[in-house]
Amino acid sequence: MSNEDRSNNNASPDATNKWFQADAFMHIVNSVVVMILAGVCCLVAALPLVIVMLVVNDLNYWPLYFAAAALSSPSVAALYAMFRDHPALLARGSRVRVKRMMDAETERAAAGTSGSTGDGTSGSTADTAATFPPDWIAGLYVRQDVAVAMFRPYFRAYARLFPRALAVGATFALIGFAFVYNIALFAQFPWGAAVTPALAVCLVFLFAAFSIAMVLVVEYPKARYLSVMKNAAILCIRRAYILLITAVAFVAYGYGLFHWALLMMVFGTGVLWYLIWGASRWQAQRLFMQMAAESHDPRVVEMYEIAPATGSSNGSGIGGLLSGLTDWRQ
Repeated sequence: MSNEDRSNNNASPDATNKWFQADAFMHIVNSVVVMILAGVCCLVAALPLVIVMLVVNDLNYWPLYFAAAALSSPSVAALYAMFRDHPALLARGSRVRVKRMMDAETERAAAGTSGSTGDGTSGSTADTAATFPPDWIAGLYVRQDVAVAMFRPYFRAYARLFPRALAVGATFALIGFAFVYNIALFAQFPWGAAVTPALAVCLVFLFAAFSIAMVLVVEYPKARYLSVMKNAAILCIRRAYILLITAVAFVAYGYGLFHWALLMMVFGTGVLWYLIWGASRWQAQRLFMQMAAESHDPRVVEMYEIAPATGSSNGSGIGGLLSGLTDWRQ
C-alpha cells in the first residue's frame, strides 16, 4: 500500500472501530461526571431540605420537612432542565429536538448576516426561523458545545424557573402537609386503619404529580399555573405502574442514605432524580403529543416523534381532559 493510501481520510475498519469505542467510552465518562455534578448542584440548591435532614433529623418535626421541600422545589425543576438538554445525557428522541432548535438558530444567524443583500428572501427566512421553536415551548437550557459543564447552566436555569417552580412546589407541599396531618389525626381513632392506607396512596400519587408538574414547568415556560396543576393531576394516574420504578429507587436511595449517607448523597442523588424524571416525562408524553398535534407544525411534531393528528383524534378519552394550546399560550 502506498503512502498516499495510508494517509487517505478513509480509515481502516479497525481504526474506525477503535475511534467509535473511544468516543463511546468518553461519552459514558462524561455522562457519569455530569450525573455526579447534577446531584451536587441539586444538594446545593436544596440546602433548606438538606439542613433539615441533617440538623433536625427527627420525623416528629415533619412540618419542617414540608416547608423545606417547598423552598427546595426549584432545585428539582433546574435539575430536570439539565436532564432535558445536557448533551451528555441526550437520548435519541432528545437529539431530534435539539437538532431542530440548533438548525433554527443557524437559519436565524445566516439570515441575519445576509440581510443586507436586498434580494427579499432573507427576511422571509429569518421570519420562518424566528418562529421556531414557538414561544410556548422552552428553548435549550444548556449550550450544546459543552461536554460536562453543569454549575453555570444549572443555576441559570434555577434562576429562570424559580418563581413558577416555587409556586407549584409550595402548593404540593401544602397538600402533602394536609394529607400527613389527616393521617396522624385519623390514626388516633379505631377506624383510622381503614383510611390511612388510602391517604398514603394519595401521597404517592401526589409526589408523582409534583414530579410531572416540574416536567411541565420546564417544558412550557408560558403555561398557566392552574393548567400545570390540572394536567399533572391527570397525568399522574396514567401509566400508574411506572410508580413502581420511583418506589424502588426511593427504597434503594433510603437504604444507601442509612448506611453511607455522604456517598449516597453525592453519587446517588443525580441517579435517583434522573430515574424519576424519566418516568415522569414518559407519563407526560401524552400531553406533549397533543400539544404538538394541535400546533400543526411538522417541526414540532418531529420534535416529539409522533405522527400528525388524524381525523380520529377528536379529543375523546383522557386526551379530551388535557388542556390544549389555548391554555398554554397565555
